[in-house]
Amino acid sequence: MSKTEVSSRVSAVTVYRDRAMITREAKLTLKPGEHSIVFSGLPANLDKNSLQVGSSEDAVLGACMFETEFFTEDVNEQASLLLKKQQDLTDQLLVLELQLHRLDGEKAFIEKIANCVTSPQRLDKESGSKGSSSPDYLNVSLWENLTGFYRNRHSSVDSEKLESNRQIRTIQKELEKLSAELKKLGHRKSRSRDIVRVNIEKQTEGEIVLNLSYAVPGPSWKPVYNLRFSSESDRLLFEYDAMVSQATGENWDNIDLKLSTARTSTSGTLPELDPWRINFLRPPAPASLRSNMPKRKLARPKDELLGMAAPMAEPEEELVAAAIREASVEQAGASVLFRVSGAAGIAGNNNETRVGISRMEFPAEYFYRSVPKLSQFAYRTARFTNSSDFPILPGRANIYHDGSMISNSAFKLIMPEQKSDVSLGVDEGLKVEYRFLKKFRKNEGLINKRTSMQFMYCINIENNTNSEVDLEVFDQFPISQDKEIEVKLILPETGRNDEQVSLDDESKITWNLSLASGEKLELPLTYMVEYPVDRLLTGL
Repeated sequence: MSKTEVSSRVSAVTVYRDRAMITREAKLTLKPGEHSIVFSGLPANLDKNSLQVGSSEDAVLGACMFETEFFTEDVNEQASLLLKKQQDLTDQLLVLELQLHRLDGEKAFIEKIANCVTSPQRLDKESGSKGSSSPDYLNVSLWENLTGFYRNRHSSVDSEKLESNRQIRTIQKELEKLSAELKKLGHRKSRSRDIVRVNIEKQTEGEIVLNLSYAVPGPSWKPVYNLRFSSESDRLLFEYDAMVSQATGENWDNIDLKLSTARTSTSGTLPELDPWRINFLRPPAPASLRSNMPKRKLARPKDELLGMAAPMAEPEEELVAAAIREASVEQAGASVLFRVSGAAGIAGNNNETRVGISRMEFPAEYFYRSVPKLSQFAYRTARFTNSSDFPILPGRANIYHDGSMISNSAFKLIMPEQKSDVSLGVDEGLKVEYRFLKKFRKNEGLINKRTSMQFMYCINIENNTNSEVDLEVFDQFPISQDKEIEVKLILPETGRNDEQVSLDDESKITWNLSLASGEKLELPLTYMVEYPVDRLLTGL
């Protein structure tokens, strides 16, 4: 069986929320017979149990095996390259040192010429010359020429020496680095690499395409949205994108990219209920007794002490990010697969790349909501139905009004045909004020004395917009957790079949209002709390 190591490229990737299925493609020409094909350059953390291999026609696939190949690397060849470079730099250094020596000699020669020309013997000989009206050493132009020659040659020699010294320093630093590298090299080094070996039988000679697929943990994608609406339209423009990131160290260039909503990390095994036990709250022992009691090694959870099973923590919503192309949608069982149109490219340095999934328009109903107790603003809200064929995943959204970004919002999971509300940010055209007015306290009863506390609040609303608006206002009053604590709602009155005011089982009040432009409203809230005079309350 012949062994052939092939070069391959990433051709297709399906990205899940916390991993990716990668497909590598290799093209090669084989003769008839059995062959062992080796894929190298694979990620170190690939899931060995996820290996799959496929091929074009006219081939029979055999075993597909993941192997770690150990080998020793002879570093003599590597060292010889470093030694050759070291010798080249040493030769360059010698040339520069010879050049400095030559420049020093040239500078000394110039000094000798100057001394010879300006020596006293030379000047006396010039002054005693016959047939000359004036000595040559008194000729100004001659001295100017000599001075210029002296200055120019010195300047040129100094510049060449400076440049040679700079090159010498650079070469010396390179030689120091090479010496350190050579010192680190031994004679042989033990190394290893991960490979996948595929056995294949070829029926006829010709080209074959092999596709190797495997899962890698780490790559992920998350949805991100832009919501655009206009004052002149009742439609909501929905831009559904994804941010894709991966840190495999290999760039995914020109690939067939798919994004899956399947949660591969969620267990497929049905969880089992443990017994739910409750008990009385037992007061702690006095300090004098506690010091003599044996210490417990395991502390019970706070919720167990209160007589309730500890609630399971809700999973955090995953929020997500990815160049803008719209994707096609494929159904894959209970999950959805988005196929990004065109060839995608995702960098392998964990930077997020934005890719387009879909652009949709939904008819929307616009109204306002306010929770004055927590925020004295009115929030514009859109109610729409997800009329697409795929779910809108939890994620963050940028809100644009008439082309300008005004706020951020967030989505929970919205399934197809499900109606949902999304907050579109604050509208300061509606003024909301939450006021605490009074608190009364009195003790009543002769035998069973009780304390009564009455609280009075007022919510003021003013519509300063140019049109009539629908507004939902939310507030609440306390819920009693003990039969000896009695809570009574006084205002607003909710027992008159009033469509404007409603009350739910958690003592939350909702006002459904319509305000004309310029209209003002006052919403009163008054409630009373009664409890034994010798007890203290928490939560107020």
